[in-house]
Amino acid sequence: MRRAIGETVHMKALNDDALRARLTGPVHYHAEVTSTNDVAMQLAREGAPAGTLVCADFQRAGRGRRGAAWTAPAGTSVLASLLLRPGKTLPASHLAILTGVGLANGLRAEDIAAQIKWPNDLMVRNRKVAGILVETAADAVVVGFGINCAIPEEAFPPALRDRAGSLHALLERDISREAILAAAVAGLLDAVARVEAGGIIKVLLEWNAMNWLRRREVRVTGPLGAVEGDGLFLDGHKLVFHVFKDGGVVHMPLASTVEAR
Repeated sequence: MRRAIGETVHMKALNDDALRARLTGPVHYHAEVTSTNDVAMQLAREGAPAGTLVCADFQRAGRGRRGAAWTAPAGTSVLASLLLRPGKTLPASHLAILTGVGLANGLRAEDIAAQIKWPNDLMVRNRKVAGILVETAADAVVVGFGINCAIPEEAFPPALRDRAGSLHALLERDISREAILAAAVAGLLDAVARVEAGGIIKVLLEWNAMNWLRRREVRVTGPLGAVEGDGLFLDGHKLVFHVFKDGGVVHMPLASTVEAR
């Protein structure tokens, strides 16, 4: 069923039974929480197993990177956190790469052509539709993610309306939050398994194939200063950015801040 851009869609609560039927790990569903990452981090400290999923219809204090708030009207988004227990410690840069690839592959399994904007945004038709927040506790990794499924355009803050979007409006079709969430979990678990089995390189190649910034003007700021260029990609061997500039390439560390210009 096609819908007009910007049309408000009133979504129901997640169907807990339908979601559990799609997943093999433990599922903790809440109508409302402070944030799914808060709940998942507590479960991690209590010894919950890898693959435990926390999901909610509404977050009172959802958050993104650098302390930014993540808000969404109740019932309009996938709001979830997945608990992982990797067999070895993974660097923050590897976690950023594999979670981006895993979540993007999950959306692509649902016929959604997602791209990745470093470090943790997913883009569809040049609009941000999802974000990832990775937190660690001892041997556990909690991957929190929010996917805009049916947020009305007017519900976005004015400063974000030309940059953010919802899947139902961008794709003009009905969206099953249960299907999107299950596909996201499958994509994330697959990416983790592949990195543990064979290292980051193959997953990184997928990241580059879905890299939204590959041919876009960027500003990359590192410890020694800033570089403005015409795009970037990730070097799979040195694990650095290659920033295209004036027909050449400038190397920048992955700890750099990357902004689209």
